[in-house]
Amino acid sequence: MLDREERWFTLAEIERELGVSGKSIKKIVEEAAPLLPESMHVEVSRGRGISFHRDRHGATVREVLAALFRETSYFRLMQLVLVHNGKRSAEEMAEALFMSFSSFKKWIIQLNRDELRPFHLRMTYSSPTLKGSEIHVRYFLWKLFTEAYPTEGWPFPGMDERQLDGWVTEIEQESGMIYFLNSKRNLSFLLAIVLERVRGGHDVSLNGGSYAWEHNVFYGPINRLAEKLMRRYQVELTCDEIYFLQSMFSLSQYHERDGIHLKDGEKRVTEEGSRMAQQLIPLLSKAFPTLNAGPRFRAEIHEFIDKLRIDHAIPELMAVSRSHLTDYILKEEQPIFKTVSDCMHSWQKQFPAMSCNDYHLTKLAFIISSSLKYKSKKAFLIVGEEFSVRHYVANLIKREIGDDLTIETSILHGLTNEIVAQHQIDFIISTIPVSLTRIPTVIISTIPTKRDLENIRLELLS
Repeated sequence: MLDREERWFTLAEIERELGVSGKSIKKIVEEAAPLLPESMHVEVSRGRGISFHRDRHGATVREVLAALFRETSYFRLMQLVLVHNGKRSAEEMAEALFMSFSSFKKWIIQLNRDELRPFHLRMTYSSPTLKGSEIHVRYFLWKLFTEAYPTEGWPFPGMDERQLDGWVTEIEQESGMIYFLNSKRNLSFLLAIVLERVRGGHDVSLNGGSYAWEHNVFYGPINRLAEKLMRRYQVELTCDEIYFLQSMFSLSQYHERDGIHLKDGEKRVTEEGSRMAQQLIPLLSKAFPTLNAGPRFRAEIHEFIDKLRIDHAIPELMAVSRSHLTDYILKEEQPIFKTVSDCMHSWQKQFPAMSCNDYHLTKLAFIISSSLKYKSKKAFLIVGEEFSVRHYVANLIKREIGDDLTIETSILHGLTNEIVAQHQIDFIISTIPVSLTRIPTVIISTIPTKRDLENIRLELLS
């Protein structure tokens, strides 16, 4: 929160944001301050609040938090669970973490209630290990280790990081695409976790959905990868294991090699997936009249449908899929999210076997938001302040809205329907009410708020 902008945050606004008391905030700051690198420091002032400063060329907040996270008892416990695979007693695990057995047991109860439940998992007491669907276990460990090592470090001593990364690169070359940097690193982590779990006798079983894996673009490359993994690490990967890997490589984020995201997306889906996409696109186009439903958009919708069908083939993934951007989209793009939800509800009537959750709706809302086409319009700005303030507000609006909006600030001899038509003005932006019947008026504050700017954007969409 403090890293969002370099300013003083009052205790009151931090309390509202975090939902904790001022006393707890001060305690958190006192405990965190000594752990920060020299490039970061927190300043506390009785009268002004709390301010966070960091060297923009130094370590990022995420890197610092990841390093601190790796030192927590929570992360060290999960490392032990992965390595020992239920072969150590609770007493031995507690001793390794420098905890008493009674405290360790109480902690396990808390972890089961607060940390593991969202992943549909629990931890056993006598010989601590994770219990639940094997897919949920792998997903949890994958998220845990990629969060702890976001940019560097390799916590799997028995695995060759460089070789696994090289094999992911071969997948890219064979499939004609390039993974995002973080996605590519995450896939190396996924391969290591799969190998660790298979070595420990834990196999996945795909029980739900019907997906034509053999028609997926990753089918051949992943099968060849599985052969390399089996030879190198002396493990046996079943068909379900290979399909699981295929699903995770398909669901990760990538670009086409020419730099245009998903240019060939429609060719990557089956006939059934294409039919589903062709039913969804008209619904979205009707709901969003200014939607730019060109080749790029259509390709993204085809990819969206294909990934939705993969999630249905592995329902355990759908049960734990979450997006950290859902809260943002619900707050900042709520009308789009609601309309997208309505479209999907109508679409599901044609495909009742298909369902979606907030994770998928968030993805679709971003696809729509990035594909809306603003109309170029000319607005006349009325600000009841001196001329310099009017120009300041005009520049502020232009910075936020962009080149689709032309703002007229010259003095008009009167404000009638005829005069604004003569100057080819499409709508009025004003801090005071005006009486015009032929064009709309957007009322704003002297300094436009976020809501004011959003109302102007909506006018460009109409």
